[in-house]
Amino acid sequence: MPRLQNRSPALPSAPSSLAMKRLAWSIKLFCLAGALFTLVAPAMFWSHPNWVESSMRQMLVSDSVILQTDGQSLFYGWLSSWLVNGLRLFALWQVWVLFSCYQRGEVFGVEPVRRLRRFAFALAAHTLAAPLSDTLAVLALTLGNPPGNRVLTLHFAFEHGFSLFFGLLFLAIARVMFEASRVAQENAEFV
Repeated sequence: MPRLQNRSPALPSAPSSLAMKRLAWSIKLFCLAGALFTLVAPAMFWSHPNWVESSMRQMLVSDSVILQTDGQSLFYGWLSSWLVNGLRLFALWQVWVLFSCYQRGEVFGVEPVRRLRRFAFALAAHTLAAPLSDTLAVLALTLGNPPGNRVLTLHFAFEHGFSLFFGLLFLAIARVMFEASRVAQENAEFV
C-alpha cells in the first residue's frame, strides 16, 4: 500500500467544529459573567462598612487597629481595588478575544498567540498587583488615624504564587504556539 507523504491534515469535522463553537460561546459567557461580577462586586463590598471592617479585621488579625469607614476612606479603598480589578477585566477581555479566534477556527495564528501572551502577563502581574492593592486598601482605611495608629501591611499569599506559576505556564504555552505557527508558516512557504 503506497504511503502518502505530503498529505495535509484533515479539516475538523462539522460536529467537532460545532463543539468548538459551543465551547467558545460557553467560555465567552463565563467571561461576560466574570466581567459583570468584577464591575459590581467591589462597589457592593465597599458600600457596606460592616463588610469592609469584618474583612479587614481578618486580614489584619487584630482588633486593636482603628479602621476609618467614612465615605472618603471607603472611596479610596474602592479605588485601590481597581488595581486588581483592572487586570482582571483585561485578562477576561484577552480570553474573550482568544476564544473568538478559536471560534473562527484560528488556533495557531498571530492573534491567538498574542492574546494568550497578554493573558499570561495579566496573571503574572496579578502576583504583584494583589498584595499592593491590599496594602493600599488598608492604608486607605487607616490614613485618617492619628500618627502612630496608621497601618501599612504587605503580605503575599499562596494564591499569589499560583497566579505567578500559571502566568508563567501560559506564557510558555504561548511561546510554544508561536514557534509552532512560525514552523508551519516556513513549511507552507517551501511547498
